[in-house]
Amino acid sequence: MELNYHFEDNGQTETIVILHGFLSDKSSMATTAAELDGIRNVITVDLPGFGQSKSTGRDYGIETIADALAAMLESLTITRADVYGYSMGGRVALSFAINHPDHVNRLILESSSPGIASEEERAMRRQVDQTRADEILRDYPAFISQWETLPLFSTQAAMPRDQQARQRENRLAQKPEEVADSLLKYGTGVQPSYWTKLSQLHMPILLAVGGEDQKFIDINTRMALHMPDARLEIIEGAGHNIHMEAGPKFGILLLDYLSGGMNDGKRMANDSRI
Repeated sequence: MELNYHFEDNGQTETIVILHGFLSDKSSMATTAAELDGIRNVITVDLPGFGQSKSTGRDYGIETIADALAAMLESLTITRADVYGYSMGGRVALSFAINHPDHVNRLILESSSPGIASEEERAMRRQVDQTRADEILRDYPAFISQWETLPLFSTQAAMPRDQQARQRENRLAQKPEEVADSLLKYGTGVQPSYWTKLSQLHMPILLAVGGEDQKFIDINTRMALHMPDARLEIIEGAGHNIHMEAGPKFGILLLDYLSGGMNDGKRMANDSRI
């Protein structure tokens, strides 16, 4: 599998891979990427089904994407990189770290999860995802409008209207058949549960969640307990999409963490709220 990506060589000695969330593409991470250009070379990736990376006509799963990311780094002669993923991109980043740990320096997961542990709950989620895929194919703009009203994104109503408009434009720019196909191939219902493999991750890990996103605060609090070298940061005033809802604060957090200013090698027993 080949992925569409952009490599920004900023003349740095280290590189970071940035993975976007559902219903967007690599361009949605441009602001965050620009904030890191003074300390990292930056690779932004279109995940399958979004931007210029196809999903349809391919037989793959989330671990195939992890393998494709490893091949991408090898093609660029990059041995190791920091990896940062948001939501869906965080699930892919976690899969990459589990399947290719030797390629990962630091792992940054924003509002992400290791999947669903219960097979019964995964089966229920597959039904939900199938319904959503059908709705996407039937009336994509209507699906986007419904998606934007989910409680998970309720805090985004406080964002500036032009920022909300740009996000909606990016969502509508995706191809419905590709979006629907991606949901059925590496959505939460079909991906493996990685809960039992979290203890295998020995690289420094930053878990970032919004203070208004209680579901993911609970998930990431549990995740941190299973990870040998994890730090949980709760960003007050933000919901699920921290890098948009609290961009400047999140940018400072990333810069500080990647620069070693947060003592990322030391695990925190309790969360840190900023």
